[in-house]
Amino acid sequence: MAIFDYDGVLVDSLEKALSAGCEYCRSVNHDRLPTEAIIGSLEKMTYFDLARAIGLSKNDAERYSLYTFDRFRNMGSAIAFFPEIEMLLHNMATRNVAIVSGNDREVISAKLFVHSLKDTIPCILGALEPGDKTEKIGQACRFFGVAPGNACMIGDSTSDICHARQAGVRSIAATWGWQSREKLVGENPDFVVDNVRAVSYT
Repeated sequence: MAIFDYDGVLVDSLEKALSAGCEYCRSVNHDRLPTEAIIGSLEKMTYFDLARAIGLSKNDAERYSLYTFDRFRNMGSAIAFFPEIEMLLHNMATRNVAIVSGNDREVISAKLFVHSLKDTIPCILGALEPGDKTEKIGQACRFFGVAPGNACMIGDSTSDICHARQAGVRSIAATWGWQSREKLVGENPDFVVDNVRAVSYT
């Protein structure tokens, strides 16, 4: 069973996420803006935690997250898959595939629908569903009736690796995403993949 993160693994959304975050900060006259360097240093990869890292209050951080989700909804399917991701997902149609993400389920579902992948990936757990990522990985395993030891989590952040470990599933670090290869390797994932094709062989 394969469990994918969304932003930074399936879709190339970093630039648009930063743009949405900067828009929100300017709208509330907050001077410190999100950057790639700040994202690269995060220990927990969520929009809420990114907002807190740039000094927003808890309430404003929640609004920051919702603003970003709303901007993504307005973009529809315009946020592109990384090269070869769409083919990979279609090729996995006979396997159990889930998405566990810090993004909104509506955003993810809309993208999958446009690319005829909604039926291929019936289990989507987003940021607004209850529980942290560890719990959601467990929920995804239970959805398919798969033991955690027979599942893997493909993510692009150290927190994805940590959540995979806590949930008892194997971790696959995707180095084309939001955090550097060096940072990911430092978290000791079970596997490291430098290109999409390598996911099929892990």
